Parts: sequence; C-alpha cells; structure tokens
Amino acid sequence: MTSFKLKNHLQGDKQIWWILLLLSIVSVVVVYSSVSALAYRKTDGNAEVYLLKHTFFLLVGLTITFIIHKFDITKYAGLAQIFLWVTPFLILYTLMFGISVGGARRWVSIFGFSFQTSDFVRLVLITNLSAMLARRQHIDYKAKDLTVMIIWIVIIVGLLSISSFSTSVILGITCFFIMWIGRVPKRYLTKMVAFLLIGLIGILSLGLIVKRATGTELGRVQTVIDRTESFVNKDLDGDLLIGGEHGSISDQKNYALIAIARGGFFGIGPGNSSQKNILPDAFSDFIYSILIEEWGLLGGLVVMGLYLWLLERGVWNIKNTKRAFGGLLSIGLTLSIVLQAFAHMFINVGLGPVTGQTLPLISMGGTSALFTSVAVGIVLSVTKSEDKI
Repeated sequence: MTSFKLKNHLQGDKQIWWILLLLSIVSVVVVYSSVSALAYRKTDGNAEVYLLKHTFFLLVGLTITFIIHKFDITKYAGLAQIFLWVTPFLILYTLMFGISVGGARRWVSIFGFSFQTSDFVRLVLITNLSAMLARRQHIDYKAKDLTVMIIWIVIIVGLLSISSFSTSVILGITCFFIMWIGRVPKRYLTKMVAFLLIGLIGILSLGLIVKRATGTELGRVQTVIDRTESFVNKDLDGDLLIGGEHGSISDQKNYALIAIARGGFFGIGPGNSSQKNILPDAFSDFIYSILIEEWGLLGGLVVMGLYLWLLERGVWNIKNTKRAFGGLLSIGLTLSIVLQAFAHMFINVGLGPVTGQTLPLISMGGTSALFTSVAVGIVLSVTKSEDKI
C-alpha cells in the first residue's frame, strides 16, 4: 500500500506554498498575542477560544487553496463573466440592505453565509479583466473593446468606493497594472485613470452635497473625508472642522505609532505588547503595529519581505507562462494581495489615513481570509501547468 505524501500533491509554484505556510505561522503567533484584550471583553480572558477559531479558519483556507489549485481555473472564465453582471446589483444591494459593521454596510448574507462584498467583487473583476485582455493579446485592440473594459472598471470601482473607499482605490490601481502589463495603449490607460479620478471625486462631492442637503451620510463618504483631513491636517470640505466631529487627533494612529516606537529593532518579545490592550482592532486593522512592537523592526521587515517575495513570484510567473490569461490572472491576484498588504503596513506606520484594511493571510478574519485563499489557489492552479525552475 502506497503511503500518502502531502508534498507529492502540492502542485504549482512551490515557493508560493512556502510563503503561504510562513504567513500562516506568523498569523497564528501574532493573532494569539493581539487578541487578548478582545478575549477579556468577550470570554473572561480565554484567548484560546479565538486562537482555535482563527486556526480553524486558517486550516479551512489552506484546504480551499489546496482544492482550488487542483482544477484548471482558466477553463471556468465563463462563470466569472456571468458573475460580472451580478456585481453592480450586489454592491447596490449591500449598500441598501447589507449588514452594518462598524458603521459601514459592507457585508451581505446569502443562504446564511456572510461575506464582504468587496472580496467577491475584486475576484470577479480581476478575473474578467484578465480574460478580456488575454483574448486580445495577438490582435490589435479595438476602441470599442477597451471602452467596455474601462466602463466596467469605473462602474464597479465607483460603486465600491461608497462603502469601502480604500478597497476601491486598491482595486483601481490593480486594474491599471493589469492593463499596463497587458500592453494596453497608453492613451487608454490615461483615459481610465482620468475617468476613475473623476468618478471618485464625483462620489466624494455627491456625498458632501447629500450630507449638507439632507443630513444623511452617503455610505462612508464623510468618514473618508474626515480621516483624510486628519492625515493632511487641513479642512477639505469647508466645514471649518479638521477631521469632522471627531477632530484631527486619531487615537488609533497614535497608539499604533507608540507600539512601533516601543518595538525598536528587535522588539520586546512575543506576548509582551501593551498597546494591544488599548488599540482598537489590534488583531485585524492594526496587527502590523503589534507585530513590530513584539518582534521589532526586524520582524516587520521579514513580513514585508514575504509579501515582496510573493510579488516576485507573480512577476516571475507571468514572464514564464505559456497562456496570456493565466499570466494576467496570476499577476493580477498577486498584486491585489500585495497592494492590500502594503496599504495596511503604510497605514500602521502613519504613512496614510486610517482605514479598515487588514493584513492578508495574517489578520484575524473569517471570510476575508477565505477569499484570499481562493485567490492564492487560483494563482497556484495557473502555475502548476508551467515548467518550474
């Protein structure tokens, strides 16, 4: 009887498997430490409950990655095209009837399964954009084709910006790079950037008009403006208040910077963080600052290096792929994960306004981690058929 050896069943880019494993280990260690304050509020200090729950989701995510990578995902691009027509209505449904978490309607429940709409939308748009570009790699682009691509991007990114502005910006940048890598003429890239900027500024302006005319907030528009004001320390909307009603001082930002300062180069040791007890969402939105506090700048650089390693594999794979769709899809999903990671890290170290971006594959969070696992599984599915070094 032949014994089962897992390594013989892990196909695709082996280096990505190693990156996934290392990030998962970091996740378990840091989440266990950073979740203690939440545990005291919810379970009388029993942090093991959250550790077990988080580890369970990580194992489910790894299982999903393993299952997805066994299929030839490139054969199912047609399904993504169907989902593309659904995404605008799904976003609108979420804005009107979605589950409100932290004052934002970003979640929707379908058949008892709750997830962030943005996670699903991002996956669908990147897959469709990659497929549309791949079909035109060996023929001249037509103005009609490119116009259709740009319209879809502007509609989805614009609608998404109402409830999750930072995610929409990351998605827009990802789409730009996919089109650039797909050799789209520069004049169309310029047009896409212009339309996206006009659309995003238009959403922010509409939010201000609605707020002043009716007193009702349009999604998270006012929050985006207030947090941006706090970051640049300027009154941007003319209400004579920097940072809106909450003011220009961000406690989250200050606590995160204190955590980083305490960490120094080598850190104060696992489990010794003090800021995790007062920093809101230390286990998700600000987990990188807790990681640096406990593991130091050295630990922070190692984690950053893991994401850069993942990006390097995405670039390597597109250079060596035999199929245009697979290559564009691989680099698109990889870029999406890495850009989100760097957005999280920049915010934690004070280089950007406070947002709700988690650290992919490390922060505690169920469905978000599962959708990231699907994305990694798709990347591995693409790479398994290519010749590796």
